Amino acid sequence: RGRGRGRGRGRGEMSGVGADGVKEEDRKAFLDLQRTMFLESQKLKKLEQQQRQSQVEKRKNELCLQELGSLPPQVNCYRTIGRTFVLVNREDMCRELEQSCKDNEEFFVNSKDKKVYLEKQVREAEENIRELLRGAPLLAKQIAGVQ
Repeated sequence: RGRGRGRGRGRGEMSGVGADGVKEEDRKAFLDLQRTMFLESQKLKKLEQQQRQSQVEKRKNELCLQELGSLPPQVNCYRTIGRTFVLVNREDMCRELEQSCKDNEEFFVNSKDKKVYLEKQVREAEENIRELLRGAPLLAKQIAGVQ
């Protein structure tokens, strides 16, 4: 009964300014930009990890191909499937390793554009945060912990 009436319309509340003098829209914009930067950074880290893993797998396959090339054609080759070893034809093994090398190289090349895009998104988010903090010194002081 009577809650909120006649109260809350004090100085600054109409314009969206909090008790600490920081505009709520600035605070909300900062949190949105911070969230965007965090998410894009996470995506970038994940992509970089996938690229590293792809390069490692490609290198392992190249080394296996090199070793298989030095062996006589009648040598038995075994592929691991889980905990099991399965006998496979040497030519089939070489073909699959070559295909895997190609696939990993394609992934690495195709993901370069995505990496550039994600790096650009992170830089833009950082710059937008800097601009926001330059325009809202009270928010910058609050974030820095300076009173």
